[in-house]
Amino acid sequence: MKKILNILCTAIAAVLLCGGIAGCAPQTYGTFYTLEEAYEAGILTHDELMSIAYYHNGGTRGNEAIMGEDYVPIPKDPQELSEETSWKICETAAYNYRREYENAEASADDFKIIRYHGTYGDCVAIMMTDKFGDYDTALWTVVVADISIFYNNGNRITIWHESEENNGD
Repeated sequence: MKKILNILCTAIAAVLLCGGIAGCAPQTYGTFYTLEEAYEAGILTHDELMSIAYYHNGGTRGNEAIMGEDYVPIPKDPQELSEETSWKICETAAYNYRREYENAEASADDFKIIRYHGTYGDCVAIMMTDKFGDYDTALWTVVVADISIFYNNGNRITIWHESEENNGD
């Protein structure tokens, strides 16, 4: 009887320990997309894409025919990201990095948002950097839905789409 009780207690302790570890595991708070992926998936509209290009390019440069002289982008709302949203984005990036490269050392602190181009519904347009890689200095242009976005290095705009279960709705 004592042996059965000992085995049962060990099994219960193992289940509780595993459940505790799994419950504390870092998680992803959203999904990253390229501009083209987000547009094609329908989570960014053409107008939102034009606003992102406007903020990134510093005006209508390269998109004068589409935007016109009097183009006014969708206002950035919020003007700056909250600490909570920034942390969720960086934690998602760290989570993805750990899964892709099996690097348990990656944390939200290893990622930094260097440019913010606006929030559009549940989507945040950003550029990020991290301590794990470098970007080349090539000049290049990405065209999505006839909208040109100019880059002066290998880094590019990323769209972070917050998961429904994490956006508080």
